[in-house]
Amino acid sequence: MKSRQSKGRAWAFTAPELLVTLACLALLVALLLPGLARPKARSSRLNCSNCLKQISLAFRCWALDNNDRFPMQVPTAEGGTKEIAASGLVFPHFAVMSNELSTPKILLCPADTKRTYATNFGPAFADMNISYFVNIDAVAAQSNVLSGDRNLTTKALPGSPLVYVTKDTRLGWTREIHSEKGNLAFGDGSVHQFTNFRAREVPLTAEGVTNRLALP
Repeated sequence: MKSRQSKGRAWAFTAPELLVTLACLALLVALLLPGLARPKARSSRLNCSNCLKQISLAFRCWALDNNDRFPMQVPTAEGGTKEIAASGLVFPHFAVMSNELSTPKILLCPADTKRTYATNFGPAFADMNISYFVNIDAVAAQSNVLSGDRNLTTKALPGSPLVYVTKDTRLGWTREIHSEKGNLAFGDGSVHQFTNFRAREVPLTAEGVTNRLALP
């Protein structure tokens, strides 16, 4: 009889043992979760970079058919968005390039949970379907910033819908989309990812020129 009781006690968890076991499991989960999240975050950034590459290509293709001008430099009477640019709206610049973009889905970063996909460029298409800002002063013949992740820490001036930047402006990003990192597309078709620190080293515009960013 004693033997059975002793055996039963050997297999039972005491309260302290149970607490230690649960603590070990919690620690193991805490160590594993960041490792599981990293591949997903990396995949999201790569998908975002690919979207911006397609956007940059669409701008360049559109410019080839419009005397080397982006929509923001072409009057609305000629199919551009020049008169709309100062309003700060973003969707009109992409809407006029619907043929080059093919689908509005590439305008949404997979990690941007505060925006929704648009199925087409119809009347319902709006800034809420876009994850990327547009530099309305970008020039096709230059390699200054053309577009990028919208969640900038750099804010618009009071009373203006636009963010003003010079070559010395320090861009930064919130944690909202890529955790204080951001992708930028340049006029030469390249796309690069930056941290808040490294973005300070990137000339955003030509020297002495102020550019304006329209954020959706």
